[in-house]
Amino acid sequence: MIKETYATTKKETTLTITNNEITAVQKSNTTKTGIRLYNNGYIGIAGAIGAYDETKLIDHAKTKLTFKIPYNCDPTHATKRTEDFASDFTLTVPEFVQKTETLLARLKSEYPNFNFNHKIALQEVEIKLINDLSTDFTYRDKTVQVVLLIKHKKSKNLADSYGLYLSREFDLDAAFKAITESCAIYDEKVTVPDGKMPVVLLLSPEMLLEKFYGDLNGRAMGTGASMFAGKIGKKLFADNFTLLVDHDPLEYGCFFDSEGTVLPNNKIALIENGILKSPFSCKKIAKQYGYTPTGSAGGDYDSVPAISTEGINIKSSGKTLNELLDNRKAIYVVMASGGDFTAQGEYASPIQAAFLMENGKLTGRLPQLSMSSHIYDMFGADFIGRATDSNVPNSPFKYLALNMDVSTIGDWL
Repeated sequence: MIKETYATTKKETTLTITNNEITAVQKSNTTKTGIRLYNNGYIGIAGAIGAYDETKLIDHAKTKLTFKIPYNCDPTHATKRTEDFASDFTLTVPEFVQKTETLLARLKSEYPNFNFNHKIALQEVEIKLINDLSTDFTYRDKTVQVVLLIKHKKSKNLADSYGLYLSREFDLDAAFKAITESCAIYDEKVTVPDGKMPVVLLLSPEMLLEKFYGDLNGRAMGTGASMFAGKIGKKLFADNFTLLVDHDPLEYGCFFDSEGTVLPNNKIALIENGILKSPFSCKKIAKQYGYTPTGSAGGDYDSVPAISTEGINIKSSGKTLNELLDNRKAIYVVMASGGDFTAQGEYASPIQAAFLMENGKLTGRLPQLSMSSHIYDMFGADFIGRATDSNVPNSPFKYLALNMDVSTIGDWL
């Protein structure tokens, strides 16, 4: 019998922001521990929140073993690694609150026609995985996370734009720039002709990856339910399109998954230079269908590890956005919800908030638009690339650009 402990600790101070003011402060410090027992191809798991009696938790996990939950996978052997990004970020909670108040005062002063709402958080996390096979992993991180909905005071919308900032420092100038980039040109109404043109995303590019999340899933590929089934080794996408599972801790992610899988150089390609290489899989799914585990296991601290989309991202082009666009105008999408893929790979979505981008700068607010394409076009002939830059320095969020069919569907909201 092999024992493994998987534990997460999250210490968080969250400030609720309402109309440019801090209206609530919430603090939490929670440790969740799961003990896993592996024996004869089965797994038993018991979990606890906060302090716990290890003997009782082990006994509970032994009881779970009698349920005979199949898990015929080997735990990670004899590996030790620690990545600590928290120790150098010494911002205290009082300093965090004071800086937030300074940021909000500046927003209120320089953009009095807007209300800023939602939350700003200081979060510190630790994830540990230790087992009887001499594996000992620890990942620690500490970040400031700004998530603000931006509303013009004369608007009837719940939100007109969106501000996001994530960093291992609280740079007020960078945070201010990230939040307000659309505010200065909000009143400049512009239009674009219907047709195909570059679309740029920064805050929510994952919506364009949803088809990969569903159809590159190891289970979907293994059962033949995927549109990519039977196509491993075939050229399906553009030469400059590579899709990775990326667990590089420099990119604000844990370097191991919930099964303790660590990738060579923290990365593995699912699609490389347009060629389909592999689905993403946890150990169990990989073993069941004969794939390579891609470090794609997730789940709660007290659940059996299951397949996860964590870390799936597009490889950088090595070029800035301006280099990728080469002086072309683009539509910068800030808010787009309600879109989806068909089973055949066709995609369409309304765009609730978008701005015209010229030479890397926003120059005007666009009316209601829609965008559409097909997955083989989006990441094939129409794929432009993932840039090296963002709207602020050192951001983990990078611009993604691709050509899409765009049409106007309404006036300015």
